Amino acid sequence: MTGYVLRHSAISLTLLGALLAAGGGVLLLLGAPLWVPIVLAVVVVAAQYAIAPYLIQWLIPATRIAWTGDRYDTDHEVGALVARRCAEAGVRPVRLGIVDDGTPNAFTFGHTRGNARIYVTRGLLERLDERELDAVVAHEVGHVRQNDVVVMAIAGTVPVVLYYVYLSLRSSNNANTAIPAVIGFLGYLLSQLVVLSLSRARELGADHYSCSVTGHGDALCSALVKIGYGMGQVDAERAAAAHEAKQSKQKERQKELAKEDRRHQRVRAVGVLGIADQAQGATVLAARERGLEPMEVIGALRWDTCNPWARFTQLFSTHPLIVRRIASLEDSGLPGAPQRWSARAVAESCEGPELARARRRFWLELPVRYLPFIALLVGAVAWGLDDWLLLAQAATVGGAALFVRTAFARPLGPSRPQARVTELLTRLDASPVTGLPVELRGRVIGRGTPGYALSPDLVVQDESGFVPVLYLQPWPFARSLFGLLRVPDLLDTDVVVRGWYRRSPAPVLELRELVPDRGARVRGFQWVAAYAVSVLIAAAGGAAWLLLSLGA
Repeated sequence: MTGYVLRHSAISLTLLGALLAAGGGVLLLLGAPLWVPIVLAVVVVAAQYAIAPYLIQWLIPATRIAWTGDRYDTDHEVGALVARRCAEAGVRPVRLGIVDDGTPNAFTFGHTRGNARIYVTRGLLERLDERELDAVVAHEVGHVRQNDVVVMAIAGTVPVVLYYVYLSLRSSNNANTAIPAVIGFLGYLLSQLVVLSLSRARELGADHYSCSVTGHGDALCSALVKIGYGMGQVDAERAAAAHEAKQSKQKERQKELAKEDRRHQRVRAVGVLGIADQAQGATVLAARERGLEPMEVIGALRWDTCNPWARFTQLFSTHPLIVRRIASLEDSGLPGAPQRWSARAVAESCEGPELARARRRFWLELPVRYLPFIALLVGAVAWGLDDWLLLAQAATVGGAALFVRTAFARPLGPSRPQARVTELLTRLDASPVTGLPVELRGRVIGRGTPGYALSPDLVVQDESGFVPVLYLQPWPFARSLFGLLRVPDLLDTDVVVRGWYRRSPAPVLELRELVPDRGARVRGFQWVAAYAVSVLIAAAGGAAWLLLSLGA
């Protein structure tokens, strides 16, 4: 598997080397000291590399499973699996730890192969069968065997060097360094994307290693779905348990759940190290655990495969989308490549007028999403230069762009009823920019942030899955007051929710109106404020533009 990892990392490593050389070249041309940013970067990264394992151990207390010389001191099957896979990989037995957290996850950290740690959570051990657990263990051992921690630490040096190059040029008294400084900052941003690309390649390499040594690609695919999309289900279950304990006034149970939630927040803090991206876990898909067949689950992930926004948002993620990891295993040609889990059929469905519309809409949505930010940057520059005409022009364009973006995200058409939550997952017309006006029926099973008494967002579930519902208001403290005073009455209540469904790639429903089977209805007015503010900004900017033009 080393060859696979090198092939898929080659472009990223080459780009990092080129960016580093370019940054050094710019410094040399301008006569700036080359050694300063390099030394600073090496010191910073070396310090991070040295203390990171100890910091993670402090953040995530785990029960250490001792190595007794020929086995791990545990009767759980995970000990035998880790020992066997380490021996096959030719690495020393890792330091194995069990984290008392219900979220299914596993992660590897350390300095070298010789002192690597593999931590698995209680939720992982509870949710996976033996073959799935073996596949996950092999994936983590693959990271150790391929020295991924060291590779990523070295790669992470390049963005730090380029950032210090930018700082050196920006602080220079040479007037000719302004443009090179901007270019240096862009190089820094590009290097961050390249490092993320390298991280995704290492994840795919560990997937392939697991598939090759276990011969069970289907087990890894099933585990990835349970982990990546089971994280949201665990949050919902934790929220429901907290509500039940509060309703029944079980003080000890509430304290226990609060303590568990604090442990969970620590695990989330190092989620980047896990086998799956925590952000992907926010999706609604608990379908696999509800007994749906693999092809039904994969079909529900059609958006992740077909929508151009999925590939775009993946650029900013440390982990590939799960459906793309399944496709990579399926196309690997390995003897254990998955048979029951197939993303190829979903990829083949990425054609026809629906996909063509999604692709055309992507190139329209991209400027719609970012033009208000560009106008804001131009306005900030104009303010600094005292260029009031340019500021008025930026406000006019920015207000108009903000109005268009609001119209995309919150169209004012009627809400269309949906039979099941999972029906929304295949819709290619939903995106981070375009919202679909929909109506869902379900039960409120918890808060958006489990265990947090002020959390105003809800989780609504039907027989097929669940979706986070955002409660947004334009006035101060409205969200906290709603979470404190109203949400407790809505928990365990059947509701009809109307609002705008978006994906980025995790699905979310922004609340416009919620009608419970008991009590007063709830309305969100953020959309009204968004339309009004955009009109006011455009109108004020246009009026100022006109007056300044006439005055000139």
